Amino acid sequence: GNARGCTNSDVVTVTVNPLPTVNAGNDVTVCRGTATTLGASGAVSFTWSPTTGLSNASIANPVATPTATTTYTVTGTGANGCQNTDQVTVTVNPLPIASAGLDITICAGSSTVLNGSGGVTYAWTPATGLSSTTIANPTANPLGTTDYILTVTDANGCIGKDTVKVIV
Repeated sequence: GNARGCTNSDVVTVTVNPLPTVNAGNDVTVCRGTATTLGASGAVSFTWSPTTGLSNASIANPVATPTATTTYTVTGTGANGCQNTDQVTVTVNPLPIASAGLDITICAGSSTVLNGSGGVTYAWTPATGLSSTTIANPTANPLGTTDYILTVTDANGCIGKDTVKVIV
């Protein structure tokens, strides 16, 4: 500054605080209806968006159960008040459509072939009266009326179920 030939100066220090290094965790794939826990780190407090499918959008590790593939953004606030963001995608695979076939009526002592479909691997329960519990189309020869439950698993590891009644 200059006033009547006199000068003076002043110094202002500007401190630049670092942004927090926010990490939303690794992308994850789940089957529809399955929950996963998200894991944010690198800040003091967190806010997630969108909030759809989250147990609590204001914590570091909410449980996420989205019904469709969702990219979540977490905003982390550091101790110095600065904010930064990161994203994580939860990919939702559909459940396989298991089919155990139509209900079947047989005569006592007879057998029938069950018609399972919809998966890569198959598991039938109960095992009673079945030629195999791990194939799509086992032969069933139950002693009495039986509900057979088919559990199929697809290539993504997702599980579907269906039931067929064999009436004797």
